[in-house]
Amino acid sequence: MKRKNRKSWSMAYCGMVAALSVALMLLGALIPLAMFIAPAVAGFLITTVCIECGRTMAYTTYGAVSLLAVLFVPDKEVALIFVFLLGYYPLVKPRFERIRSPVLRGLCKLLLCNAAVAAMYGLILLLIPAGSIAQELRATALILSLATLAMGNVAFLLYDRALHNMLMVYRGVWQPRLHKMLGWH
Repeated sequence: MKRKNRKSWSMAYCGMVAALSVALMLLGALIPLAMFIAPAVAGFLITTVCIECGRTMAYTTYGAVSLLAVLFVPDKEVALIFVFLLGYYPLVKPRFERIRSPVLRGLCKLLLCNAAVAAMYGLILLLIPAGSIAQELRATALILSLATLAMGNVAFLLYDRALHNMLMVYRGVWQPRLHKMLGWH
């Protein structure tokens, strides 16, 4: 395939991924169960852009999806989860995988996760101090908050493993089929 056609395909692919990601987050705002699932799947889609089109296009797509999500997704928490963690994490995950020690690697991933969540909720509390989220956080007992944070850390580590498995499936099954369909063998 000519280089010009491949570049056009890359732009079209990024646009489709961006549109699908925003649509998923809109669903995440409508279906309470999908509040964390939608941004996680959108983050995986951003990873496919990185594989197919390169890191620059992936970060550009992440930026576009982040902006559109913040502007159009009614549940801002869904959009902010994508912006602060799940949208870019799959792009920085390979850097964490270079850390040889599994314990240190896991601790670094959890440090990023907790810092991102703290920054997100800190921003929410700063910008909307009288909002419902601020009242919920103030009313929640410290022990319940710590238990929720612990469960969030476990969920993040499970997400990290699931992301690894999904990328293996993408590279082994979906990518060859996509390339065959496009005639890129």
